[in-house]
Amino acid sequence: MVEVGSDIARLRRVIIQRPGAALEYMLPHHIDPSSPSYLLFDDLVHVPQAQREHDQLAAVLGTTAEVAYLDRMLAEVLALPAAREVLIAGLGRAEDLGGADLRRLGELEPGDLVLAATAGRLPGPRGGQLMPPLPNLIFTRDLAAVMGDLLVVGNASKRARRRESLLTWAVVDHHPWFADTAISRSSCDVRRGGRSFPKTVEGGDVLVISDSLAVIGASERTSWSMITSLTHELIHKHGFTRVLVVEMAKQRSSMHLDTVFTLVDWDTAVVYRPLLESGGPEEVHVTRLSKAGDTVAVEAIEGDFMDALAAEGHPMRAIFCGGGHPIHERREQWTDGANYVAISPGVAIGYARNEKTAAAMSEAGFRVTSAEAFLREFRRDFGEDYDRLVESRRRYAIQITGPELCRGRGGPRCLTFPIQRG
Repeated sequence: MVEVGSDIARLRRVIIQRPGAALEYMLPHHIDPSSPSYLLFDDLVHVPQAQREHDQLAAVLGTTAEVAYLDRMLAEVLALPAAREVLIAGLGRAEDLGGADLRRLGELEPGDLVLAATAGRLPGPRGGQLMPPLPNLIFTRDLAAVMGDLLVVGNASKRARRRESLLTWAVVDHHPWFADTAISRSSCDVRRGGRSFPKTVEGGDVLVISDSLAVIGASERTSWSMITSLTHELIHKHGFTRVLVVEMAKQRSSMHLDTVFTLVDWDTAVVYRPLLESGGPEEVHVTRLSKAGDTVAVEAIEGDFMDALAAEGHPMRAIFCGGGHPIHERREQWTDGANYVAISPGVAIGYARNEKTAAAMSEAGFRVTSAEAFLREFRRDFGEDYDRLVESRRRYAIQITGPELCRGRGGPRCLTFPIQRG
């Protein structure tokens, strides 16, 4: 079942992607913002260390949720002739591949076809780099978002990420986890229209506060046209009563809403303080969308984002990224200090390198602990029974090391695509 009624509800199923060949095949021109081959990473990644960091995340997620790896899901569905045919044809159009290349792709076993589609690499002595790699695929959050019972498939604004939609659709169309899932009409319209550029959305801009309130960032990556289209669906067909739209500065440092704001408990959020500064260069502005007959009413909200949430019945205690210090907050926001992912109320995962943010979490009553120490405590105190942990009401800020993973500008929330909570 696909269902997310809140970003805080207990995680049950999640999709992640372990760092691998797509990162190994990156070259210096892929990290040069002035290059047409730029892949949105700030540096080349040491893949073995990135894998160790990611394995910590997977181990913590596995205490409460069924964890699936995207590349393995792809290999499963690409064993089906129909899925293979559609994907290969889509790759041909997206990457301008000729008939010989398409025939070579068609001859590949499922695992090798996944390698070609994700890392751009053909296997064997006749192999070579057929397409650019997809290093951002590790950030599975952006591939899609579940809002209530509705699946919204992403449509990336940056060319470096657009092939990811083809892979996501292959899984959504054919994997049993998505059987009988309600798929956003807006996403389907974009797909039929050849990924119409004005309608862009990435999951990092989508937050589900409750089963009746969603928040969407109008950011560098998510367009107002898509937000408006989605809101009609959410309000008129899927049980939501209002959507708050957060208008953000269009800049790489805050590319998604979840790089500056994430939930860690029902009443607590990690917040990058400058987004609340009235008149500041990074202040966000909030618009409320609600049902008005067959249409949607639009209302500009006075006050800051936290005021807007409180007015909707969700007052939040703010834990400031970097402790709210004017230097530390900017340094730690750059390395995803505000990008926590909750796995149940009061239990959230962040990066250990953001020490000032962790100190603020501690002051707010969270037990700051490493992933390894948390797993030991989980065994010792709860007998590996997550229900017992929930009953204890302990609050944890679990810290995974992330110096390699954060080179792509994404934290633990970016690295996870929850499809079931509750």
